[in-house]
Amino acid sequence: MVLVPVLSSASTEKLANTERLCYFVCRLFEILTPENTMTHEDGLPTVMITVYGQPKKRKTSDMLAAFPNALFIGVPSALCLVAQNELGFTPSVYADPPQTLPDLIALLRELSETDLESQCGAVVIDDASHLCKMSMLKWMEEAPMGRSGRKDKFYQYQQLDRHLLELAGLARHLGVHMAMNFHERMPGSNADGHFCPGGPDVPSRNQVKTLPSWCDINVRAMIDPSYPDPWFPGAYYCDPTDPEWITGDRTGVCAKKTPGNLREILRASKSNYHLGRVSGLEWQDEVADRVADAIMQDVPVIEAIDSAISGYDYDTLHLRWACQDGIARGVLAKQQSRSLFNFEPEPDAPTTSSASLPPPPPSS
Repeated sequence: MVLVPVLSSASTEKLANTERLCYFVCRLFEILTPENTMTHEDGLPTVMITVYGQPKKRKTSDMLAAFPNALFIGVPSALCLVAQNELGFTPSVYADPPQTLPDLIALLRELSETDLESQCGAVVIDDASHLCKMSMLKWMEEAPMGRSGRKDKFYQYQQLDRHLLELAGLARHLGVHMAMNFHERMPGSNADGHFCPGGPDVPSRNQVKTLPSWCDINVRAMIDPSYPDPWFPGAYYCDPTDPEWITGDRTGVCAKKTPGNLREILRASKSNYHLGRVSGLEWQDEVADRVADAIMQDVPVIEAIDSAISGYDYDTLHLRWACQDGIARGVLAKQQSRSLFNFEPEPDAPTTSSASLPPPPPSS
């Protein structure tokens, strides 16, 4: 187990500022090197994910669909409302959710001492932006007085940096998937007037860039009108060359226009991620395969859906969930079938046409 370095006061006095900085950078590099990649105890890889975007872009919905057996940390009523009305299941939600980052870290430390892998397989933190902002209010109140007689205005930012680093370190050793969703912070300038790209909405401009660097997947939730999902054309934007937005993906699956479906992104990667279904809904992969196979053959999406659900007499919410996975699976398969040396523009997405479909997601 690799620990975040902490210098003693005696050592700190002996090291110059530059030497201390080099020491921390080198130790953090060791923590984040491939040999410290997240894995289950049985050898299966785990993943750390950040998704950010404007409100109501289905960030929470997609994490519920990707990790339905996860332990969800957030507002219980909100999480259950989304899961029950959009996906047709009741998730496992921590009953007394933490309100600040110190409380969250204490909870994760407690969970890390349990058999978390066999219980849930993933931990999802919903609306981490709110946790960060509530923490800043707490630290503002606790800030010590400086020589000027005023509270130290840098204290809360120091605490934010420290606790987010500690959170990342814990996530690497939980033994399960870890996913967080944030609101979106627009590109802008920091206190020194330097440009800072947009990314997860955290109170520190520097952390907007630092936090994603710890994650395996960091994507921006958006709407893509060309995406062929007839219920919700959600997409994830990922372009590390874009200076305006911080995004990245270590799985090699995500692109500028990627289906907004974390489950299928992970499934399409070369890593053998464990992605469980709700007990009794294992048949969803059969339906998803049927939809994906038809899309691969350039069958119009609505026809593919109509054919795939024929003969299945299941809850329409569960059928829709399976079909949406199938659409993402087919689109990703087509993307991955292109040669890495094919530099022609991407072909147009499959078209939709009218057909009898399960009900749309709630608009609220």
